[in-house]
Amino acid sequence: MSETIRFKEFLKENLWVCLALFGLILINIINQLSMGETSGYFWKNVLWHLIGLVLFGLLLIFFDYRKVSLGFIWIVYSLMVFLLIVLALFKKRWLVIGAISIQPTEFLKIILLYLLSLYIDKKKELKLENSEALFLLGVILLPLIFILPVDLDYAFIIGTMFFSFLLFFGFPKRLLVGLVILGLILFIILTPIMWNKLKPHQKGRIYGYLDPEKYYKTWGYQLSQSLIAIGSGGIKGQGLKKGWSTRLDYLPAKNTDLAFSVFAEAFGLLGTTIFLILYGYLLYWGLMISTKAKDLLGKALSLGIVLIFMWQAFFNIGGASGLLPMTSIPQPFLSYGGSITISTYLLLSILFNIAFKKVFFK
Repeated sequence: MSETIRFKEFLKENLWVCLALFGLILINIINQLSMGETSGYFWKNVLWHLIGLVLFGLLLIFFDYRKVSLGFIWIVYSLMVFLLIVLALFKKRWLVIGAISIQPTEFLKIILLYLLSLYIDKKKELKLENSEALFLLGVILLPLIFILPVDLDYAFIIGTMFFSFLLFFGFPKRLLVGLVILGLILFIILTPIMWNKLKPHQKGRIYGYLDPEKYYKTWGYQLSQSLIAIGSGGIKGQGLKKGWSTRLDYLPAKNTDLAFSVFAEAFGLLGTTIFLILYGYLLYWGLMISTKAKDLLGKALSLGIVLIFMWQAFFNIGGASGLLPMTSIPQPFLSYGGSITISTYLLLSILFNIAFKKVFFK
């Protein structure tokens, strides 16, 4: 069967998720248009989507996720750790190449996902021995050690993503209980030390989260403005480019960290509900792939991608709405950024590739 016929069948069988994905892309473009920035800024966002879609299409048709070797991923992992060490030495979060800034942590997620999934696939069973579980935890923690000094948010969230991932693949119960107890003890002992090591803006986020009204002009300003923007959206929203918080630049980090607040102000409860339904359906479809995939690698990769998207939404939207402390985590399909956009399309290409290669059944 030719690739063209297979692609047409794939689109027919997965029409709804393709429409959901198209809707999410459109929402991102509209949301960035709603920021009221210059046309150049808007078109840069469109350009990242075009590049991402080209990569997505090429990988969907010509890439086979099963052909990636564990040895190759170990090499890429080693290079990523080396890059993170260099950035940590210079206290940088971004790799700047000419006019392009790359956030390596966005691509670390893909590398860790593939490495852990290939290891689990090679093992051929959903049960980890204590030594194997500790080894994989070490694989996760090693790059995070070098991310911690420059990007505490991402280090914590990536750790959460992949620790939860391991729990689905036979993580030893006794080891889990032991780690939880050890973690609580270390938390009690090290919290005063860690608190003194936190930077002022990191402490400020906690102050602002615990008492946003008291610190609404300082540490709680970002959260206060986010809540104002979300609340002023009401049921229907204020309309495209009509949100006062967005237009008057009261809302900080509106293109990235608080893109959800911009969308909520412009399109209200109805708009955010539509976004969450589309986003939720994409995650649901990913779970269906994971449950129906006949190979362990496909199961692991698709589940990991769902967990990555889920945790990013949890921390971004939770921070914007005041349910969690504010973080610098972007929201896929709402936030602007080359790294987050390209990494999102790369993850989606793997997820859709599992379906396209016909390794799952209805």
